[in-house]
Amino acid sequence: MKNFDPQKHNYSEPQGWAPQNRMGAAQPITAAEVSLEERVAFIRKVYALFFAGILFAVGGVWLGFTFPPLMITAAEHPWIMLFVMIGAVMATQAVRHTPGVNLVALFGFTTLTGVIISPLLYVISRSNPASIFQAGVLTVGIFGGLTAYVFLSNKDFSFLRGMVTVGLIVVIVAGLLNVLFVGSLGLGFALACATLLLFAGFVLYDTSNIIRRYPTNEYVAGSLALYLDALNIFLALLRILNRR
Repeated sequence: MKNFDPQKHNYSEPQGWAPQNRMGAAQPITAAEVSLEERVAFIRKVYALFFAGILFAVGGVWLGFTFPPLMITAAEHPWIMLFVMIGAVMATQAVRHTPGVNLVALFGFTTLTGVIISPLLYVISRSNPASIFQAGVLTVGIFGGLTAYVFLSNKDFSFLRGMVTVGLIVVIVAGLLNVLFVGSLGLGFALACATLLLFAGFVLYDTSNIIRRYPTNEYVAGSLALYLDALNIFLALLRILNRR
């Protein structure tokens, strides 16, 4: 379940940011360039979709628990599930500007993640059920605290881009080496701690970009970025709380 991280690259910079051609087409208007009212409406839309996505993910977990063959399939084919998730992120990005379809893709993806992590949550619910609640509360606290800090401090965290990108590559490579060759519980625990710190940095970076650099038509990309940040924090906390 710790191989969700590679998806991050698929949405860190929406294609809408790219400069338009020289024929006079206007560039997308970012949240920092619109009126306060429009900016607030955009941010509210991003976070509304983010919270709705979490609800659909919970629904995906429920589907896995309710239909055991679905959960067993996800558990028996983790690599296939990983590539399916990567493809789902790319598909969501591809249709993010298509009204209606973009929401179906976003919520379909979050539901899929719920199904895929349902085997992990089922096992933990049998051995250490309290840790699921603890990880959820800690995720809310960490994510909410970092988000509030970005809004209240009004700081620009775009300078973190290089650090979080390098950190993501290191965590992915080290995680794959540990899964395929090393198999060390100690290294797994260290990677869980590193993942927690890494995606805490991504929360600062993504939130700052949503406020300042995301075009106002990139609400699906913004909510997807926040959702994957929160998901990886939650999974890292689960691994830390169940390190034994």
